Amino acid sequence: PAGLRDRVLLVLGFALMGRRSELAALTLDDVTETDNGLLGLIRMSKTDQDAKGRVVAVPRGQPAATAPVRQVAAWRALLAAHGATAGPLLRRVDQWGYVHDTGMSGAAVNEAVRRLAVRAKLPDAGRYTAHSLRAGGATSAYKAGNPVSTIAEHGRWSPNSPVVLSYIRAVDQWADNAMTGVGL
Repeated sequence: PAGLRDRVLLVLGFALMGRRSELAALTLDDVTETDNGLLGLIRMSKTDQDAKGRVVAVPRGQPAATAPVRQVAAWRALLAAHGATAGPLLRRVDQWGYVHDTGMSGAAVNEAVRRLAVRAKLPDAGRYTAHSLRAGGATSAYKAGNPVSTIAEHGRWSPNSPVVLSYIRAVDQWADNAMTGVGL
């Protein structure tokens, strides 16, 4: 159960460009499957202190291991088999594989990302946090050619905020070089 929960955490966190508090707050009712993918209701965020809420669309993925719809559906099935049809989406799973009714805290989401980065032997794994999912989602969206305005909207950054630009990491020092195409 912990492995499946962790896959959901990583894939959905990346696809939503989710903050750890947003991911920890998700309930089973907040994530709905549609013909096109998933709709995730972010009830409150750093840029929505009045809790008006925002629905974020997550398209279907291709590889089964990273397809948000497939991973969430498998996690829901596991939860249902344990009698859970309501409550937190991301739940505490103990060392014996028991799925608890309590949700993960923002700190637990952060620690899970760091633990998984270490397990995957990523360079500088100890520096990874849930924030890395947000930056990684923004960077990958930019690399795929999506406009910054679309990335900002999806990631729930304030409109016209320059902050979104600080989340987009240079992927390739040659392809993402400021001097490319300037006529030198």
